[in-house]
This record gives sequence, C-alpha cells and structure tokens, in this order.
Amino acid sequence: MTWKTIFNPFGRFDEKNLLFAGILFFVLNIFGCYYAGNVNDSIFHLSLLKENQTIWDVVRINSLSTIFAILVLFILALFFNNKTRIIDIINTVLVSAIPLIIIMPVSGMSFLKNATQSITKSVGNPNQIETINLILVTAFALATLPFMIYSFVLYYNGFQTATNIKKWQHIVLFAVVSLILVIVSQTIL
Repeated sequence: MTWKTIFNPFGRFDEKNLLFAGILFFVLNIFGCYYAGNVNDSIFHLSLLKENQTIWDVVRINSLSTIFAILVLFILALFFNNKTRIIDIINTVLVSAIPLIIIMPVSGMSFLKNATQSITKSVGNPNQIETINLILVTAFALATLPFMIYSFVLYYNGFQTATNIKKWQHIVLFAVVSLILVIVSQTIL
C-alpha cells in the first residue's frame, strides 16, 4: 500500500467497496456517538447529546447531516462537472468521516467527559480550572488533530477525484461551500 492509496483511496478502490466501508462505519458511528453522548450535527462537528435524547435521535441527526452534506456537495459537483456521479459524492462524505469515527469511543470515556464538564463549569473564572483537567482535554485535542487533518485530506481528495477540479478558483469555492455547509448544518440540526 502506497501513500497515495492511504491519502486517496477513491482512485484505488472500487466505489462499491468504498460505499460498503462507508456505510459500515456510518452505522458504527451511530453507536459510537450514543456511547460518547454526542451527535454529528455536521460532517466535521460533534455536539453533546441532550439528556432526554435516544439513539433514534442520534440516527436522525447523523443521517440528516450526512444527507445534507451529500446533497450540497453533489449540487456543487454538478456545477464543476456535470458527469459527476452521486456514488462518488456519497463515498467522499462517508469515507472522510472514518478517521473521526475511530476517535469517538475515546471521547466517551468518563474521565475525559468529567474533565470537559469541569472546564465548562469554570468558564469565566480561570482560577477554578484544575490543571489535570486542562492537561487531559488538551492532550485529547492534540491526539485528535492528526485524525481531523486526515479526514480533511480524504474529504478534499474524494471531491477532487469525483469532480476532477484543478483550478484554484474551484478549490477555493469548494472550501467556502464546505465551511458554509458545516455552519448551516450545525444551525439547522
């Protein structure tokens, strides 16, 4: 396996295999989110699950945010290349989420949740933040950074492979639309 395969599996593997892997990890993500007490209200964003929400709420919110991302990206892809296939955009969204799904169980561990809640409660008074909690949350954030970067790389490479964009203007428009997509999805879900 080469670096090109790792960073751009869309050009190497069959779209049906990628779709199967994406759906499998999407289902695992639902259970991971429920365990961790989170929901994916956007393709690159997690929010805390409210106390009275069930696993069906996780299914609904995760599914809607994924479908919304697929629709927006497919419309953008058709603008760049009218021969873009929907399966390639579905694979882009699903496969790019896999690195983030892998770190989901860690975010649900009680010591990390307690540290996060402790820091949240002490907002406005930095003297009340316990150093160990700050270290735990910071270490988790730093450990997740490579996964987030890898997810963005897969997201861009999947879209680029699906649409064959090369102009810098298209890349900038893709980035702007993606940012707007994340913000709007968080707002409506």
